[in-house]
Amino acid sequence: MKKVLVALLLLFVTLGTNAQRQKLENAFETNGSLNDRFIYLEKTSTNYKEYKVITKSKFLELQQNVNDSIRFHKNLQNKKDAEINTHISEIEALQSKVKSLNEKLNDVTNDKNSISVFGISMYKTNYNLIAGIIIVLLLAIALFYLYKFNNSNVVTKEAKKTLEETQNEFEAFQKSSLIRQQELSRKLQDEIIKNRKD
Repeated sequence: MKKVLVALLLLFVTLGTNAQRQKLENAFETNGSLNDRFIYLEKTSTNYKEYKVITKSKFLELQQNVNDSIRFHKNLQNKKDAEINTHISEIEALQSKVKSLNEKLNDVTNDKNSISVFGISMYKTNYNLIAGIIIVLLLAIALFYLYKFNNSNVVTKEAKKTLEETQNEFEAFQKSSLIRQQELSRKLQDEIIKNRKD
């Protein structure tokens, strides 16, 4: 009975493995991934003691597939490296342009913030400060001279007024002197006439 059971068990196991082999898709024919091909190769290989035995043609086909995948990924990596190098060179060129533009911007900003006076370049704030100081000094000088002019004008007016008063007094004195002189001349004339008669 044991032999029958062992035979039935072997029959079921054999039928089960045959059914699994029939159900298993051939990853080499369906262009499966490398992992699917390794799994298929392991499942379809035979056992010899503790080793798996695969056919030489399947091994060579798997080796070719692995080499193709490695070559594909190397090409892909080379393309990516070339793209990276292109991007790096573009970035370096753009950084160079940015540096150049920043230098130009600094020059323009310095030119905008500076002014040339008699060939001397100075910042506009310094120029405005110097111009403001000069304007304030000129205003102070103008106010000083205006004050002096007004003082001189007042003194001149007072001197003219005094002169005019003095001239008026002098004219009055001359008139009174003239009148006195005429009176004296008349008196003298009268005395001369009186003395002649006597």
